[in-house]
Amino acid sequence: MSLQEIEKRILAEAKDGAFGIKKEAQETACAYEKQRRQQEAELREDLQKQTLRQAQEARRSVLVPAKLKARRTLLEEKQKVLSGLYQQVKKEKKLSEAEINRTREESEVRVAAILFGEQR
Repeated sequence: MSLQEIEKRILAEAKDGAFGIKKEAQETACAYEKQRRQQEAELREDLQKQTLRQAQEARRSVLVPAKLKARRTLLEEKQKVLSGLYQQVKKEKKLSEAEINRTREESEVRVAAILFGEQR
């Protein structure tokens, strides 16, 4: 074996080794890239879920008090209307305060019984 053949053989082996190292590095880089993309997708999904949850919580924190306020206002207006009606009945029938209060209480009890299924 001549010196040139030994040199060619060493270069060929080095070239094969370098090719193997390069191929292994590319495979490792591809695996890391795939893992990075997967983690990025998972992170993006988690962030979207968290953002949606925060938006829903913010929406509820605004809507719930607004709905309660609207219901309270509606109930107050209904009470005003009912009080006006009872005052009108009191005048027309010339009832005392105690009599109108008793009448109001009895009618409210009957209404509650009807609304909640406890009819007499």
